[in-house]
Amino acid sequence: MRTRELVLSMVVTVDGYINGVGGEFFPPKWSADLDRWTGDMIDRFDTLLYGRSAWQDMAAFWPNAEIAPETPEPQRQLARFMNGARKIVFSRSMADASSWSNSVLASGSVSDVLRAEREIDGKDMVVFAGARFAQTVLRANVIDEYWLLTLPVMLGGGTRLFENHHHRTHLDLIETRTMDTGAVLTRYRRRADSKA
Repeated sequence: MRTRELVLSMVVTVDGYINGVGGEFFPPKWSADLDRWTGDMIDRFDTLLYGRSAWQDMAAFWPNAEIAPETPEPQRQLARFMNGARKIVFSRSMADASSWSNSVLASGSVSDVLRAEREIDGKDMVVFAGARFAQTVLRANVIDEYWLLTLPVMLGGGTRLFENHHHRTHLDLIETRTMDTGAVLTRYRRRADSKA
């Protein structure tokens, strides 16, 4: 049995921001290339990791997106994945996560939960929403791959993805893909000598 891996898959601006000054998220434009990118996620992962805020936002959106008649089929396919995947929520304030299917509350720290999850049979795990939680995972130094979708926009302020994680990490570039929207997907793998 192979050890499951954790991927950080995030949308960032050219100047490195994941959210705007008011906390607003700037989503990529839907396109044929974005559909292929989300298809890669569906194929690779079966477990999603969230902090409270991002989980609540997603829980309010994806169940309805799967059944709404106006949802295009590629997005509906992603909605089916989001709703069907296992979701682990890291929160000190939530008492229950049953309002979104297949969600469970984490039973420990990011490092402790990941240590146990890596030994469970299945596909890999992904963090792809939530600026603050992404920074928490970065500080825990547990990420195996980084998937960055860089949008052709500069915000000039907001929340940076790579902020105060305090780990010097050596990465190998494994893919660069220019999207039909002008965004660029880069995938990096952490070198073995940089693992925690």
